[in-house]
Amino acid sequence: MTNPFPAEVIAAAQAAEKKWYPRGPFASVSLAQWALESAYGRAMPADSDNPFGIKAVEGQPSVVAMTHETLHGHYVELPQRFAKYGSLEEAFDAHAKLLATAPCYHAAQAAQTPDEYAMALQGIYATGIPGHPYGQALIALMKTWDLYQFDVQHAA
Repeated sequence: MTNPFPAEVIAAAQAAEKKWYPRGPFASVSLAQWALESAYGRAMPADSDNPFGIKAVEGQPSVVAMTHETLHGHYVELPQRFAKYGSLEEAFDAHAKLLATAPCYHAAQAAQTPDEYAMALQGIYATGIPGHPYGQALIALMKTWDLYQFDVQHAA
């Protein structure tokens, strides 16, 4: 089985981990999110370098793309403004900053292992599919591809 994680993606995840450790995500978690959120880099808003589906804030460069969201208990497709980044490294950094600093991710920020971090994102990070076992999906990807080997700060 060929590893579907390009060297530039691995390097970006590791750089983000180094910068935002200990509150930011382990590289393995970021890599699993990259794979899950962007279908291994094949499905992200055009011209955005945004594999994580991070929404744009006011004044931030952005692109508009259709997405699936849960709205009032219904799974709907609607246009959204997504952040536009200059590179994958910039996107991984913004993703790690969001997870390391946003109060809603406090449980993840306190996680001691990649698996704990992934499970702490369940029900918070992914808003698309109701009942989607997000944390378990991340862990399955981390185990399938042995993404733990790319963690800079190895869990005790």
